[in-house]
Amino acid sequence: MSKIVIIGGGFGGVRAALDLTHKLGTAAEITLIDRKNYHLFTPALYEVASAFGLTKDRFSVSLRKTVSIPYADIFEGTRVSLVQSDVSQVSLEQKTVTTRGDAVFPYDYLILALGSQSADFNIPGVREYAFQFKTIEDALMLNHQLTMLFERASRNEIELPIRIVVGGAGFTGVELASELACVARHLRKKFRLHNGAMVTLVEAGPKILPSISDTERKRIISRLTRLGVVIIQNGSIEHIAEGMAKLTSGRSMRYDLLAWTAGVRPHGLLPSIQGLELTPAGKVVVDEHLNTPRYESVFAVGDIVEFSDHKTQRPEPALAYIAVQHGKIVATNILRSLRGKELKNHIPFYSQWVAPVGGKYAVAHLGQGLTISGFLGWMIREIVDLKYFLSILSVGKAFRLLREEIEVFVRND
Repeated sequence: MSKIVIIGGGFGGVRAALDLTHKLGTAAEITLIDRKNYHLFTPALYEVASAFGLTKDRFSVSLRKTVSIPYADIFEGTRVSLVQSDVSQVSLEQKTVTTRGDAVFPYDYLILALGSQSADFNIPGVREYAFQFKTIEDALMLNHQLTMLFERASRNEIELPIRIVVGGAGFTGVELASELACVARHLRKKFRLHNGAMVTLVEAGPKILPSISDTERKRIISRLTRLGVVIIQNGSIEHIAEGMAKLTSGRSMRYDLLAWTAGVRPHGLLPSIQGLELTPAGKVVVDEHLNTPRYESVFAVGDIVEFSDHKTQRPEPALAYIAVQHGKIVATNILRSLRGKELKNHIPFYSQWVAPVGGKYAVAHLGQGLTISGFLGWMIREIVDLKYFLSILSVGKAFRLLREEIEVFVRND
């Protein structure tokens, strides 16, 4: 029986585990190791950060349930073994994975699906003063801090408007800034303030969302502007102190809350894995099969992978559905390897995307020049979410999760 170990339960790791157990059945022993007991649905994290109108709950159970999908639900009825632990060591030569507590898991095939961490780009003050935005705890902390600021303003402890800065104008930054602008309006009414918040979105590059077309960018900028979001482009942050951020232009910005969405870096475990070839940015070098060059039994998926599109000569973007593609092709290639067949190439596909921009509004790029925005764009986003839930959960659980997500998050619309 072949032993397959998967480190990490993100989009790529979960997809690979499900496909492998469906394809191999009792012919393989599949183990997924993750420090958490749930799969984090990161596309909805910005909704958690901006959720409004919920009954106070010390442990934020209702919010956590909307984005934290238990592995027990995902792998119910499968032969996937779950190990909740941190990985302390990986030996590619001995083909073993060791977890905290010195439990050792030998493997015939290894899938690295470790995901990424927030990157501060060595900018002073980011770690100390900016709110990171990568985990459920980050989003909950941001939500709590925003409410606290409005409470303090109602007691005249801080000046209005409350200054909110979002550093980084990729998809995550745009989604977060627009939704924070929406929830700020609700909080202003709740606390009966004459003024609310000023949300500023800061992008280091010459334009926000550089990978999309100018027409689509104009739609998103128009929507952000209507929501009251101030956009600063060519605004690289060089230093953050308490209550103050300084740009490379020399401009200084006061803030009451600063959320950091400027980028991510590969998982910190990777450099400790001897024999694993990494790029200067710390990502895993893979071939067209998502194999590591020196070890045919080792694959990598998701954010940690450096894979260039041969057509554009540009790296694939770090998107959830691309990690799912990785998981599918790796599962297929392990099956082919076991059967002595030629491995399949990974063919990048990332011409579709949906960008929520506050409330029931989204811009959906469906490819071939078709872009839909507004409420219908938001509906497309919900359909995309449901499609993903159906791919990893039973029909009943998938629809229940979507319903809970909508019931919780539309309060901010």
